[in-house]
Amino acid sequence: MRKLGLICLAILFTKTLLAQEKKNALYLEAGGNTIYYSINYDRIIPLTPKLKLAPRAGLMYLPLSGIEDNSSYGDIRIPVELNFLWSKNAKARNFLEGGVGLSFIQIKDRVSYGLSDIITTKNSFVKVTTLRLGFRHQKTTGGLMYRAGLLVPIVRDERSKFRFGDDIFYVIWAGFSLGYNF
Repeated sequence: MRKLGLICLAILFTKTLLAQEKKNALYLEAGGNTIYYSINYDRIIPLTPKLKLAPRAGLMYLPLSGIEDNSSYGDIRIPVELNFLWSKNAKARNFLEGGVGLSFIQIKDRVSYGLSDIITTKNSFVKVTTLRLGFRHQKTTGGLMYRAGLLVPIVRDERSKFRFGDDIFYVIWAGFSLGYNF
């Protein structure tokens, strides 16, 4: 009798583990917060049966080379977002996605000291805050996921205003993601 109880408990525990929602996603986004591409991870946190929270973090590295001094360096961008996913019911695959994000964009300044020929490169990050509105398809059982969205920059720091001007700030960016949820 005791063995039968343990077997039933093991089957129930295994079935519960297999039936759990797949809440993690790893994906590549083209465009979006970093303008070029980013590799991202997010985790879905259920708030209600129809509303979920999806914090996200990503990284972009783009190797570049300096034209004037023949040096090589990389452009780094780090997007972080807090998105809300809304669906018609708890088992839905399609979501309306909306949220707010902050992108840290690396910039390099060349600094020369006085009359000497000493020139150095100074690295710093500027910050741009964006709003996202989009569509997301993600099965609760795991597998392929994709999303598409529009991003509107709403706030930027003073250094970003000085460095980039208004040319790229007042533009709506599109982002397309493809990945896997587990």
